[in-house]
Amino acid sequence: MHQAVAVTGMRRARYLGLQKTHLEHVLSAVALNLIRLDAWWNGHPLDRTRVSHLARLDLSLAA
Repeated sequence: MHQAVAVTGMRRARYLGLQKTHLEHVLSAVALNLIRLDAWWNGHPLDRTRVSHLARLDLSLAA
């Protein structure tokens, strides 16, 4: 959800009317999917992945 708000500004609809708002949401979803596909094809992660508490504990014990 953060990506949708940050990239496309989906917090507020730009247009009035159900059809225009629906079209805006569909086009925003397409844009997000294209951004994600581009990142996947180029091997760039969109964000850091979460490391669980157990994994962090395991890493600290290994050192």
